[in-house]
Amino acid sequence: MRPRDAGRGTRVEGRGRAFGALIVLVFLLSALNPLLSTLSAQRTHLLIVSGLGGEAQYSEQFRTLALSLFDAARKRYALADSDVVYLAEEGAKDPRIAGVSTKVNVEAALTRFAKRSGAGDQTVVVLIGHGSGTQEDSKISLPGPDMSARDFARDLGAFGTQQVAFVDLTSASGDMLPLLSAPNRVVITATKSSFERNESVFAKHFVAALSSDGADVDKDGRVSLLEAFRYAVTETKRYYDDQGRLQTEHAQLDDDGDKKGTAEPQMQVATGTDGTLARRIFLGGGTYASAAGANDPRLAALYKERFTLEGRIEELKKRKASLSADAYDDALEDLLVELAMKSKAIRAMEGRS
Repeated sequence: MRPRDAGRGTRVEGRGRAFGALIVLVFLLSALNPLLSTLSAQRTHLLIVSGLGGEAQYSEQFRTLALSLFDAARKRYALADSDVVYLAEEGAKDPRIAGVSTKVNVEAALTRFAKRSGAGDQTVVVLIGHGSGTQEDSKISLPGPDMSARDFARDLGAFGTQQVAFVDLTSASGDMLPLLSAPNRVVITATKSSFERNESVFAKHFVAALSSDGADVDKDGRVSLLEAFRYAVTETKRYYDDQGRLQTEHAQLDDDGDKKGTAEPQMQVATGTDGTLARRIFLGGGTYASAAGANDPRLAALYKERFTLEGRIEELKKRKASLSADAYDDALEDLLVELAMKSKAIRAMEGRS
């Protein structure tokens, strides 16, 4: 035992009292200023695009998946009306559809999000439909001109300080990944390459992961993009195994900007591995886990503080090689204690055991 460990209990107890005082202060400030809920919330902008079906059954399938995701974003994650845009092949067939999924409309929606997004905001783009082409010419089939990897790379370049997640659930989407991979960006594709051209089973399971509780592995009341990805990968493999068929799609994820995807990103933070950013992106922005949280500035503030602590832990692990073993262990222990206390406060406020 290190000498400083003898006083660890006293130090933790002291931190506990200080933390309790901090929470009381946050509660008082929240009661005095309802605007804190707006200031503390990290905004998430979601663009859903479903392309040409080609046949009625595919058009219906794409629309059903997109609307399921739309409803989850609005009801489950409490995203504002203005922050969720769904563009579809048939245009305004449903009141939830903002317009036709033409290239012009898709690029206009991305431009609006880029102008409205502040530093630290998150933008999630989800493509559902048929894909084709290779490398820079990889594309999603849309009414009128298709959109290619080259087009999306240009449009996403406007998001300079925001975290961006590009989720391509179309067939033959794998070649999109190396073209769109960049720092501060998550890229998910339903296939490993453009040669995997069959209908995507992964798409159905990825949307299901975000629309239910089954993918919430750490049981924190929210589903990250990493959890959704890993859940969909597992369920896709299960589908092909149950059917006794050779698996024809292998989803990939990249979020470290190295232009190389993996089917097995890490759940735990590790330097230089995919999964670090994806585990911190949620449709609800990561600041609260439910619609109730969006209306409670105290709970929103606690979620933001926990989110910040998670980021500090990730940054510390990246600096591990530059620190002595004792310095690293001490710093990590302090942060983990703070994180545990924050999570306990959130559970208590939400009425969860």
